[in-house]
Amino acid sequence: MKPVKIAMMGMTHGHTRKYYQTLLDNKKLDWIASCAQDEDAKKTYELYQTGVPCYLDPEEMYEKHPDIEAVVIASANDRHFEQMKWCAEKGIHILSMKIPTFDMAEYDAMIEMCDKAGIVCQIELEMHYNSVVRRLKKLIADGAIGKIKSFQATNITLSPVWAFPWQGDPKASFGKVEKRWIDTTDGKKMLTWVILPPDFDPTKK
Repeated sequence: MKPVKIAMMGMTHGHTRKYYQTLLDNKKLDWIASCAQDEDAKKTYELYQTGVPCYLDPEEMYEKHPDIEAVVIASANDRHFEQMKWCAEKGIHILSMKIPTFDMAEYDAMIEMCDKAGIVCQIELEMHYNSVVRRLKKLIADGAIGKIKSFQATNITLSPVWAFPWQGDPKASFGKVEKRWIDTTDGKKMLTWVILPPDFDPTKK
């Protein structure tokens, strides 16, 4: 099978830089282009010296690389819909960073346009494949731990807050950001930040 010709868009998500080595080393992929959200993102990208050309306009990128078959969408949450739409219109497959959107109507529109275009759209969520999560899902399926309403799997990011400021921006992240102090098991306080969906209703359970 020939390598898939792949590109990246946005270059502002926390997982972006982790993909560089994978795209370069994976023999099943041929990384041919990137498109940065702005000059700052492009300058940061160029520090890594990937040798892959980077553009600021997706149309220019596509004009120079019309053979792009798939795109990694690595941008702020509020840019995902427009970038998915751009890919769908060109018949380009998608690997999108989480979260695609917190707006369920927009989510339905994403699914519809990808189905209509006949493209693959996968959401990057490494916890799907985490061994602990897989074990927990099996225990639930087997009824070994009783009836479970829901569970939440999380991982810990090492990214400093200033590195990806859009994540704390309610508009860019598609949610209201709340600061919360929680009590830890050793009697200390831990600062956390909670991002709530736009339609979050605290009165509902």
